Amino acid sequence: MKLSECIGMFLDFKERELSERTLSEYRSDLRLFLRFCGDKDIERVRTADVMLFRSSMKCSSSLINRRMSALSSFFNFLIDMELIEKNPVKRSLRIRKVKQKVPDALSKEEVNSVLRCARERGLRDYLIVKLMLYCGLRVSELLNLRKGDILENGGRSAIRVLGKGGKERFIPISPALSREISEYANSLSSERLFPLSYQGVRFIFEQISRLTGIKLHPHKLRHTFATMLVDRGVDIRVIQEFLGHSSPTTTARYAKVRQEVMFRVVEEILT
Repeated sequence: MKLSECIGMFLDFKERELSERTLSEYRSDLRLFLRFCGDKDIERVRTADVMLFRSSMKCSSSLINRRMSALSSFFNFLIDMELIEKNPVKRSLRIRKVKQKVPDALSKEEVNSVLRCARERGLRDYLIVKLMLYCGLRVSELLNLRKGDILENGGRSAIRVLGKGGKERFIPISPALSREISEYANSLSSERLFPLSYQGVRFIFEQISRLTGIKLHPHKLRHTFATMLVDRGVDIRVIQEFLGHSSPTTTARYAKVRQEVMFRVVEEILT
């Protein structure tokens, strides 16, 4: 079987279990490997091909690791399908330690400007920004929200979020935000709150960025949410629950933001 056929079979198999964004990344990474390697028989793909592919990449360490992970998942699938016997992607081909940047976040003035611009564009865009900013949602989580995910119990409001790996979590929201979401939901004919694609959300953010002059992307709002909580001294384990991180190590990188604030105070005020 040809490499291209195997890639098509893998993507078809994964279509129902992966988010649209993750599937798109798999598709991009595997097609890049196909163009590099050529459409040879799958049995003829060797570790040397993967090594040369990795050497050809002129990109960040995190992107290299993502592509190696995509290839590894692909070849493991082919092993399960009994099309090959060994995975040609070796552990040594991944970059073990990826330097993590301190996530950038919006200032208070930028938050107000972005919210004001989104509100002028309409209730849908406003709620997209507000939910990501005040609930720390991933784009995939936002796009999975249904009307039934707006919950009320004992005068308290929350939204039910389906995160990575199908893990469910509940995020408290203010009564005001709950009313806004309910008002918006009642105007919809579909069960999905935001019947958009990932590209559709990116387009909304590009328009807001153009109108405000603020560099903006969806994940930046999630960074801002985490930074606001850390800067207010919220326990890292609580932030972990909000963000849906499986490991506190992932959440801990946001603590670096607080350290930066502390250093700035020393430099600007205490010297």
